[in-house]
Amino acid sequence: MNSVSKDPKAKKWIGFRFALSGLSGMIREERNLKIHLGASVLVVVTGFIFTVSVVEWAILLLTIALVLSLEVMNAVVERVMDFIHPDYHQKVKVIKDAAAGAVLIAAIMAVLIAIVIFVPKL
Repeated sequence: MNSVSKDPKAKKWIGFRFALSGLSGMIREERNLKIHLGASVLVVVTGFIFTVSVVEWAILLLTIALVLSLEVMNAVVERVMDFIHPDYHQKVKVIKDAAAGAVLIAAIMAVLIAIVIFVPKL
C-alpha cells in the first residue's frame, strides 16, 4: 500500500500500522487463530506456573510464533485462492489443504514440545 504522508516519521510507522491492522482483522475473523491464541496463553501461563528455564521459554515462544504465523499464512492462502477461483476446483483444494497441513504439522510438534517441557515438571 502506498502512504499518502510525506512526513518521514509517519512513513516509518505506516508499515507497522498496516501489519497490526492485518493481524487484528485475522484475530477477529479466523476461528482457528483464536483457538491457537488461546492455547498460546495457556502455554505461557503454564510456563510461569512451572517456572521454565530461559532455554525452555525460547523454545516455547518460538514454537508459539511458528504456529501463529503459519495459521495466519494459511488464512491468507485460503482467501487468495477463494478470490482467484471462487468455485470449487481440485487444484485449489490441494493448495488449501497443503497450507492447512503445514499448520497441523506445526501444531502437533508444538504439543510434543509442550509435553517434553512440562511433563517432567509434574
